[in-house]
Amino acid sequence: MTTAEGESVIEVSDLRKTYGETVAVDEVSFDIRDEEVFALVGPNGAGKTTTVEILECLRTPSGGSAAVLGRDVTRESRAIKAEIGVVPQSFHTFDRLTVRENVALIRRLYEEGLEVDAVLDELDLAEWAGTPFRSLSGGLQRRTGMAMALVGDPAVLFLDEPTTGLDPDARRTTWEQIDRLAERGTSVVLTTHYMEEVERLAHRAALLLDGSIEAIDTVPNLIDRYGGSIKVVVRSSGEVVGEGSPSEGALRAILDDAATEVYRTKTGDLVGLFEERERAQESYSQLHEHSDGRAIDLVSAGMEDVFLRLAGGTPDARGELE
Repeated sequence: MTTAEGESVIEVSDLRKTYGETVAVDEVSFDIRDEEVFALVGPNGAGKTTTVEILECLRTPSGGSAAVLGRDVTRESRAIKAEIGVVPQSFHTFDRLTVRENVALIRRLYEEGLEVDAVLDELDLAEWAGTPFRSLSGGLQRRTGMAMALVGDPAVLFLDEPTTGLDPDARRTTWEQIDRLAERGTSVVLTTHYMEEVERLAHRAALLLDGSIEAIDTVPNLIDRYGGSIKVVVRSSGEVVGEGSPSEGALRAILDDAATEVYRTKTGDLVGLFEERERAQESYSQLHEHSDGRAIDLVSAGMEDVFLRLAGGTPDARGELE
């Protein structure tokens, strides 16, 4: 995706939220542009959901300011709620109503909005329009939630961890639907702990840790600045190295000698980050010369490397920082 150019639909300045002595959001500042997919990225407890709930006028900030569509979240919440759509992480609706009935129920809350069947078609839900919500798969339930949020024709759509708990196929289908939302001109605010999701969907991303923004930029710029331009990956064989084969330490020593950073992934792969492609290729060749047969890849860095550099770990499937 290219960076969206346009006016700001959300402006946040020194936003703060405390609960007694606990600081959930600590002087966060950012803006979100028209027709942009903006990702708030971080592990559980980073402050992502609290931040968006303030923007959705569900929580009151303790300090700073926030405006959605030019309206202050503390003084103009009713007007804001009429122009946004929200799909929370724990989405539930009327289990016995069909997909169409649930979407139509929300449509009746708006004087102006979209045609129910048009929204069902847009999100590929027409086939399940007459199916009770409780009979749907997790992915289709999440997609129904998107339809219910979209039928009011919102200028801004908030999606809180939209693919958590979904299988890979349902996740990819949900990504396709989010792509369509951006293409139709809807600004999308996405919270997630999936790095692949950020790379796939977001124009820009803000990385949150302990309530503070550690970095904010376009996804390519974040990768260029923090991820390293390229990485060499020694794949884990899952087997004990045999006698006469180079030790794990010898392979790591090659990376330690040339890489700017070396780490091990959750699956046991050994990874070296490089700023210069030529230096990475030299190490890649050396590793092949001393390899015990394990696969060695030369690949571009990604958001997982960015997060590792800034947070010292990456979120697992549950969103916990490892």
